[in-house]
Amino acid sequence: MKYTLIGLLCLGGKLACAQSEYQSSTLPDALRENAHSVVRRHETQFIVKSPGEATKRVRRVVTVLDEQGDDQAVQVAGYDKLSAIDEFTGALYDASGTLIRKLKKADIADQSSQSTQGFYDDQRYRSASFPKQPGYPYTVEFVLETTEKNLMLYPTWIPQNDEHLSVEQATFTVQMPKGLTLRHKAVNISAPVSVSTTSDGRQSFTWTLANLPALVLEPLSPPAREQLPIVYTAPSAFDVQRYSGNLSTWRDLGRFYHTLNAGRDQLPEAVQQEVVDLVKSEPTTAGKVARIYRHLQDHTRYVSIQLGIGGWQTIDAASVAKSHYGDCKALTNYMKAMLTVAGIPAYPVLVRAGENESDARIDFPSFQFNHVVLCVPNGRDTTFLECTNNLMPPGYMSDFTGNRHGLLVLPDGGRIIQMPVYRPADNRQQRQIQVTIGSDGTATAAVRTHYTGLQHDTYAQAMHALSHDEQRNWLIKRISIPSFELGAFGYKAEVGPLPAVTENLSLTARQWAKTSGSRLFLPLNLLSAQTTVPPTLSTPRRTPLVMNTNYDYEDTDTVVYQVPEGYAPEFKLDPTVIESAFGRYSAQVAVEGKKVTYIRRMSMHGGRYPATTYTDWVAFRRKVARADRAQLVFVKSN
Repeated sequence: MKYTLIGLLCLGGKLACAQSEYQSSTLPDALRENAHSVVRRHETQFIVKSPGEATKRVRRVVTVLDEQGDDQAVQVAGYDKLSAIDEFTGALYDASGTLIRKLKKADIADQSSQSTQGFYDDQRYRSASFPKQPGYPYTVEFVLETTEKNLMLYPTWIPQNDEHLSVEQATFTVQMPKGLTLRHKAVNISAPVSVSTTSDGRQSFTWTLANLPALVLEPLSPPAREQLPIVYTAPSAFDVQRYSGNLSTWRDLGRFYHTLNAGRDQLPEAVQQEVVDLVKSEPTTAGKVARIYRHLQDHTRYVSIQLGIGGWQTIDAASVAKSHYGDCKALTNYMKAMLTVAGIPAYPVLVRAGENESDARIDFPSFQFNHVVLCVPNGRDTTFLECTNNLMPPGYMSDFTGNRHGLLVLPDGGRIIQMPVYRPADNRQQRQIQVTIGSDGTATAAVRTHYTGLQHDTYAQAMHALSHDEQRNWLIKRISIPSFELGAFGYKAEVGPLPAVTENLSLTARQWAKTSGSRLFLPLNLLSAQTTVPPTLSTPRRTPLVMNTNYDYEDTDTVVYQVPEGYAPEFKLDPTVIESAFGRYSAQVAVEGKKVTYIRRMSMHGGRYPATTYTDWVAFRRKVARADRAQLVFVKSN
């Protein structure tokens, strides 16, 4: 009787604990503050059975506080040839913790990821969510268990994976068999990892988090991954589809990638002869590279193919020569093979690509990359080639792969390198405008703008991807002049060390200037004005100020106005100079009879600045906005 009572008390304690996970009333106020949803429990177990197989089990309980937290009440699970979903369950509870319904098999959607033309993989997704609830809060629970046979990739644990999401309790356990080593790195977690060893030599590593308040990202703050608690894990030794490798160092990773793709660069004799003929009259290495690269762009197209180990192993060069298409690995390998025929060595570079993608963590060797480009050494000069883009000039990486690190894959292993960096002087906007102002404030304008480097990318994309009518609509949305009509316009691409686009526009505006009695009010900068000012903060800033490559640029605007006959300036505008750690702004006006010349220059420097400089940043932007609102007042003589 004594033991039965103790057992019942323990059971009752477990039931009370379980029920509290679903009751909204038990949530402390600190976890509700700034939160749209709260992770009540997040329990992840990753059990490695061998170098080539593991089981992953995740139990997640989330209380949704309002409509903006509904996206946390969704569960998505991917699977492919190298993984399988063994369990997918879910349940819905009301605010009191009462079960409303359980997830049924028919509630779980199963679909392929092949949703875009030119993209082929074996990835499929199962997803589930409950019908939109009439009231808040409510709680969902999901349990997901998978078998993983691609142990190149170990989990990255992020229980607090979004802004305005707090966490009550979370645990992450990785269990390793005897003889295998776990590599791990915890970020923004103060508690040390707990390590235990069983009698048969298995090791368990456990991380625990509790009572994490919701994160609110500050303006221009570091990326969330620098602020959220994260545990990165990776294997040392691993197996995947009969291939064995090691990830202890970047050199090991590069060696595995090289071995995986070795011998797949053999070209048919006809293609080899074609390459020889292509470069036989070109004396320089750079010229040969440019000719072969142009040949690649003219005769192949990009198709993403990610099937099993094919996500990392290239299609052989002979197949690309026959089909004329391939993914980033295949086209890079094909270009490398053609350069080899021309006697030019080249090496693949793995990179984490994407305009808004964060850089790879170079302090933790692991598979963090999603793209491959080609590196062509040439003495002190190095040329990088983006082999999936049929329009990009040789050597230019854009913001897609530039300004970050890559893993150069050499026969003896890999090493981290810096990809091309684009400075303000590379990313220029040089604008010249001729404006004729009528006495009623109407105006006609001819605008010529020259964009280079990263500033050219958006316009080059519009130039090549949009029809003429689509370009017109796109332009109209980007021009901020009130009551204007867009006349003729056109784009011209220019080839050079940096790609460039020149844009020519013809504009008519009914209210470029405003009139009042005998006065004419002429705003000097309508096309390039920066009118928005960052918000001031009510509390001291916590995080550094981070400005990405979009803040590395130089703009020059030269605007020549022809004012109506009989008008004279009422006052003179002095030159404006605004100096700051973030950049430099200058503007000046010269008046010669009916001719007014306005010259504005803005140079910005991206980077990372201390949190204490945020007030300086706001002040700088406020001064620039004020200067950009400058106008001249003309008075009509009697």
